[in-house]
Amino acid sequence: MLGRFHVYEGHSPQQVTFPVRLFARLGCRNIILTNAAGSLNPRIPAGTIVAIHDHISLPSMTGLNPLYGTTSTSTHSPRFLPLSNAYSRTLRKYLFHASMQLNLPPETLVEGTYCWVTGPTYETAAEGRWLREIGGDVVGASTVPEVMAARDEGMDVLVLSLVTNAVVIPIGEKQGVKKEVERELAGMKYGDSDEKVVSHDEVLAMGIYKAEVVKQLVMSVVQMIV
Repeated sequence: MLGRFHVYEGHSPQQVTFPVRLFARLGCRNIILTNAAGSLNPRIPAGTIVAIHDHISLPSMTGLNPLYGTTSTSTHSPRFLPLSNAYSRTLRKYLFHASMQLNLPPETLVEGTYCWVTGPTYETAAEGRWLREIGGDVVGASTVPEVMAARDEGMDVLVLSLVTNAVVIPIGEKQGVKKEVERELAGMKYGDSDEKVVSHDEVLAMGIYKAEVVKQLVMSVVQMIV
């Protein structure tokens, strides 16, 4: 499937997850999902591919869970679905085998935790700091609804997040202006006061730049599955 539906486009979680449920009805037992994400972790720079091993679903915790209401009629799914094993260890191992077979540098592919937010805004500095503190490595506005639906249907899940940008998280007092004003009044230069922002063009450019690597990894994993 090329592209996806997003909650921020005005679609309901049920609409967002409909393609996944359709795939399950057609007999699909494994699903590979990809996304673009912002890095919360200084050790995961732009250009890194992250194999997701866990997630933090903020919308689910605050009233927007894709499994509200009538869920799967599949015999695979209990009403209260456990998600501690949402991301297949076997598929992740296939992915790392594929990375090594393709002779990718070790730092190209790492594992991490994905934070789902609804978007469409990028994170504030405070939100970025908090998401990092609670254990998030990357953050994005997709994927988790599909993961939940896939697990609800009994499918095994693999997620690759391409880090396209670093979330802007100022250090210390750099976000405030008080010290800057005090130094200006004292005739002192405070330093670089330009506020950094995420560029969507930057995100798109990195996605295009790394698309072929992601494609090669996915194709290799598919060959291992079949």
